[in-house]
Amino acid sequence: MKANYLDISLISPFNNNLGYFKNFVPRSVPIGITLLYSYLSKHGYNAEVIDGDVLNINREFLSEKMKMMKKPKIFGISAMTTNIDNAYRIAMLIKDIDKESVIIFGGIHPTAMPDEVISKKYIDFLVVGEGERALLSLVKHINGGNSFKDIKNIMYKSNGEIIQNNKYSDVFDINELPLFPYHIFNKKHYDLGFILSSQGCPFNCIFCSQRLITKRIYRSYSIEKVLSELDYLINQINQKNITFFDDYFLADKNRVFELCRIIRKKKFHNKCSFGVQTRGDSINSEILVELKQSGFDSLMLGFETSSDRLMKFINKSETVDDNLRASRLAKKYGMTVEGTFIFGICEEKYEDRINSFKIARKFTNRARFNNIVPYPGTKLFDIVRNDNKLNIVGEWKNFSSAGAVSSSPFERYQPPYYPDGMKANDLVGEVFLANLLFYLNLSNAKKLFNLKKEGSGKWFEIPKSQLLNPRTWFFIFMLIINVFLKAIYFLIISRECRKFFIEAFSDNGLYTQEEKYDK
Repeated sequence: MKANYLDISLISPFNNNLGYFKNFVPRSVPIGITLLYSYLSKHGYNAEVIDGDVLNINREFLSEKMKMMKKPKIFGISAMTTNIDNAYRIAMLIKDIDKESVIIFGGIHPTAMPDEVISKKYIDFLVVGEGERALLSLVKHINGGNSFKDIKNIMYKSNGEIIQNNKYSDVFDINELPLFPYHIFNKKHYDLGFILSSQGCPFNCIFCSQRLITKRIYRSYSIEKVLSELDYLINQINQKNITFFDDYFLADKNRVFELCRIIRKKKFHNKCSFGVQTRGDSINSEILVELKQSGFDSLMLGFETSSDRLMKFINKSETVDDNLRASRLAKKYGMTVEGTFIFGICEEKYEDRINSFKIARKFTNRARFNNIVPYPGTKLFDIVRNDNKLNIVGEWKNFSSAGAVSSSPFERYQPPYYPDGMKANDLVGEVFLANLLFYLNLSNAKKLFNLKKEGSGKWFEIPKSQLLNPRTWFFIFMLIINVFLKAIYFLIISRECRKFFIEAFSDNGLYTQEEKYDK
């Protein structure tokens, strides 16, 4: 029995940035920490994944969990900026229950802010950057009582001193990772319709913190591995729609052509549809024909803004025209286009935001508007901090790109940044109203229910099985009340929000660049 005791518990803290939309957003598994789980398991360690979005990680839960763990009890906690406050809370609880427990932090926020994280007295080790090899070495050395001085990618405390070791100079081969362990997750709690076929993106947008981990290095999983995972998802657990969560799916078009060819050969496209996230400048007719024939029916594009001036500022390395052309072309071949937009970029003007809304309405089937967030570790963070415009609430509690939409009408969401010449309420209100007005018609509203579970975004949907559930309609009713109250609030307090509402609702049409694509 003792052999079955846990070597390590890997924790993904609760992420509360979805607010009252939480009941309608398909829940994804914590991918990063699950990859660590699979790597440790491959090397013979008994690990588990604890997801705070599903389980209530309180004192009672942790006390019971510790009864199942070897000594010393090792906890690995992976944190983003959006849930670092909950990560700290869990770590404090663990140490309060058992001060001899060993706590390892990793993830994007600890990588971006290592000095902040390792300075917490209840944190013993910090993994900086990619964690597979470092975490494996740490678990070995903690259990063996060996020195930590030769373990790369870590920080730790020794006799009151903080030690920072060297980093790996080579790139981790992601094909050392086993097949993704979908089987450890219950379909009742998660949307398992996803796959990761590559990691990394070679571009350097100033707002993206993911580069801290991947370092702009694009790496792909073997075609054989991807096909094995697709076979499991389609033929074993009957997934009808699968989204490729790759940062940049079309980075290697030859690889995509090969993948599509085998998908058709195995007839996966007859049983399942696929969606991808990619860039507008990577789209052409040849690749779209190949994708469409292979069951790919949706694209998600990061439009970001309607202004080429702002596209240059954020270092997107593509133009507004690239995205408009890609959208028109995708629709020509019968594909659904989903778009993401950012409001509040430095030097942004009102016209940029209203034009972004009009682009979304004319060029996308589904859209999401986010407030700008200068995440730690990005160039945007440095720019905003140097301008003394950074607004941090508590332990980064307001650093959520969905905060403007998901916050309660009874709380005043404070954005972490808003441009000069603009009020915080104007930015929050316009983001909220843009999302509301986009879906304020029957055609777009139906897409929110997403009964066929289509699309790339996995943003908002109600499963068919829940449509007759009274609890579902209670939450829908509460959601409508919340949305109504927020809309009234912003229309009352903000003149700019009233202007945005009128122009967006009436479609006065400031934006005309799309006309050349109507020919």
